[in-house]
Amino acid sequence: MSLDVYEDIERCFEAGWSDGLPVIPPYGTLVDTMLEACGWSATEVVGTIEDQHLEIRGEHLAAAAVMAGCKPEYGRFLRAVGHALLDPLLNISGCEVTTGGVSTTVIASGSIVGELGFEHEANALGANNRVNATIGRFAQLVRLFCGRAGGVLQAHGTIGHPGRLSFCIAEHPVTFWPSFHTQFALAAEASAATIMATEGPISVNNHYAESGEQILLTIADTIAHFGSTAHYYQSSGYLIAIAPDHMELVQSQFTRDEARRFLFEHATRQTDDLARVGRIPLHPAEYWQVVPGEMRAPFRTEEQLSFVECGKEGGKFSAVIPRWTGNVHVISRPVAESK
Repeated sequence: MSLDVYEDIERCFEAGWSDGLPVIPPYGTLVDTMLEACGWSATEVVGTIEDQHLEIRGEHLAAAAVMAGCKPEYGRFLRAVGHALLDPLLNISGCEVTTGGVSTTVIASGSIVGELGFEHEANALGANNRVNATIGRFAQLVRLFCGRAGGVLQAHGTIGHPGRLSFCIAEHPVTFWPSFHTQFALAAEASAATIMATEGPISVNNHYAESGEQILLTIADTIAHFGSTAHYYQSSGYLIAIAPDHMELVQSQFTRDEARRFLFEHATRQTDDLARVGRIPLHPAEYWQVVPGEMRAPFRTEEQLSFVECGKEGGKFSAVIPRWTGNVHVISRPVAESK
């Protein structure tokens, strides 16, 4: 690497064009190549952030992809991610400033996982191969640059989580249940890029279960622990990442809909207990429908629960990933077929 390139990397730091790690300088030739790969023109308005009166153009997104280290071969997936990130329902600027410190999390599903070489087995929630790491980082850089509007907004995460650098999960290309994106009205045969705003993952450890019911009871308890953010508001939802050793047991007893119903019924805490530890106010607003003495889940409907099959055989772990309470929407976009 020439000294000039190193100095340009340093200039990116000085300009605030960084997430704390070095970025690839967004030279014009690199951005032009990425624009072509993603199918955007430089001046095309891909989306807006109305609250901040911002227009996000193709050149902004392509530059973020270059800086994140993405390859042009990822273009059709990046296009789907970019459009999902700028869907007004996602509330990308809210993701930047919440005290919850959430990540704009990418989930890849369908044949695109194998085609681009996403890691979907070992270390599936923290994969450090290039495609997962750079596409996840692209989503965070878009959040960082667009959400802050050039420095107008600042992150307010009380403790945050490391997924704010990169958080990209890929589902197994071959799954027991229908593909992840079918939970969001996309066809099973499609490939998809899905975006949700999430907190960090919580490990679910069960090495001695002999049934799918025992695994789901453990997941339910993890969802409904006292510290769960949504106990009062019941907004957003939970992504459950199930690894193969747990999935073998669960799918032998439950369809996906049955598993969702089971968690809906069992992921609860007693309302008086929640009030006793301060997780809900002693005098809650009528709107939140808190009934003293009843069991309460940190969500209102089964549709707030979704499942992704990922991870490697040989370890009896899964994970619960809480979604941000300030965002009730999951944005799932189909990925275009390769030409």
